[in-house]
Amino acid sequence: MLDAFIQQFIADRHIPGLAIAIQRGETLVHEGYYGLANLEHQVAVSAESVFEIASVSKLFTAQAILRLVQEGRLSLDDTLAKYVGGLPQAWHGVTIQHGLAHQSGIPNYTAQDRYWAGQRVSKSPNEVLDLVRDLPVNFPAGQRHSYDNTAYYLLGMVIEVVSGKPYADYLRETIFTPLGMNATRGNNYDVVVPHRAQGYSYVEGHLINKHFYDISNTFSAGVLLSTVRDLLTWRKSWFDDSILNADYRKRWWTEHLSAEANEKAYHYTLGLGWFMVESKLGTFLGHNGGIQGFSSSLLYLPEIQTMGVALYNRNDVDNPHHLLLDVIEKLQTQ
Repeated sequence: MLDAFIQQFIADRHIPGLAIAIQRGETLVHEGYYGLANLEHQVAVSAESVFEIASVSKLFTAQAILRLVQEGRLSLDDTLAKYVGGLPQAWHGVTIQHGLAHQSGIPNYTAQDRYWAGQRVSKSPNEVLDLVRDLPVNFPAGQRHSYDNTAYYLLGMVIEVVSGKPYADYLRETIFTPLGMNATRGNNYDVVVPHRAQGYSYVEGHLINKHFYDISNTFSAGVLLSTVRDLLTWRKSWFDDSILNADYRKRWWTEHLSAEANEKAYHYTLGLGWFMVESKLGTFLGHNGGIQGFSSSLLYLPEIQTMGVALYNRNDVDNPHHLLLDVIEKLQTQ
C-alpha cells in the first residue's frame, strides 16, 4: 500500500523519478526508488542515481563553516567583510552567524529579475554580488529573518579564503571522503558523473528537459550532487565527533532567533543552517531544495529519531517535505 501511495503521489504531480528513504535510529524502515532517472533512455531511478540536491547543500556549507570555527580558523562573530574584500559598507556588520541563520539583511540575489535572465551565463563571484551590491539592505543584520542565498554564497567564499581550497574540494576532503560519501560532489556539467539523473520541468502539460544554468550562479548556496544513500551515511556525523565535536553539533541545532523573531510567524525557527519546523509529527530539523530540474528534502524528527530524504528530478515540487511526513506517518501505523 505504501508503494502505491508514493506512486500515486509522483503520478499526480508529474514527477519523472523519486528516490526516498526513511530511517528510524539505526534501522532503515523504508527505501524506495520510483520512476525514471532519464526519460529519453528509460533509465530507472536506483540507489546509485545522483541528483542535484539544491539548497540542501546549505547544510553542508554550514557544517564546513562550523568545522573551521571549531579549528579556531574563524569565529561565528567575525564579519563576512573580514574575509571577503570589496563588500558594500552596509554589509560590514553582517557576521558569519547572521549569514548562517538567514539574518543578514543582504538582498537575495536569486530574487532579482536580472539573475533569472542571466542564469545560463558564467559569472565571477563579483558579478554575482553585483546583482544586489547597490541595493539597500532589507534590515540591519540580526534584526529579522529573511531567506538569503547571497549570504550563503558569501559563506562559500569565506570557506575558500580561510581553507585555501576550492569550496567543493574542501567539503570533499573534510566531510565527504572521511564519511565515505563517495557519490557526493560539487556539480560540474563538464564532468561525466556516473548515474547522473536528468532533471525535468513540467510546462503547459508536458515534461521537458530542464533549462541549463551555470553552476557559478549557485555555488555554496546549492551546487552539490548526492544520492539518498550518501545522505543517510551523512547522518552519522550528526551524532559523533567525526566532523564536529559535541559543542559545535549543539550550536548547529540550537535555535538562533532574530531580534524580532519574525520567523515564528511562519511556524519555524532556525539553527545554524537548519530550519526547525512545526509539523503534524512534531518539530523537525531540515531543509528543502529547488533548482532547475530538481527538488529535494531532508529532515530529522528528534522525538522519534527518524530521518527522511526525498530526491525528485522535477523542479517546483511544492513542499517536497510533505511526502516524507506522510510516509513517516503511514509507517507509524503499520
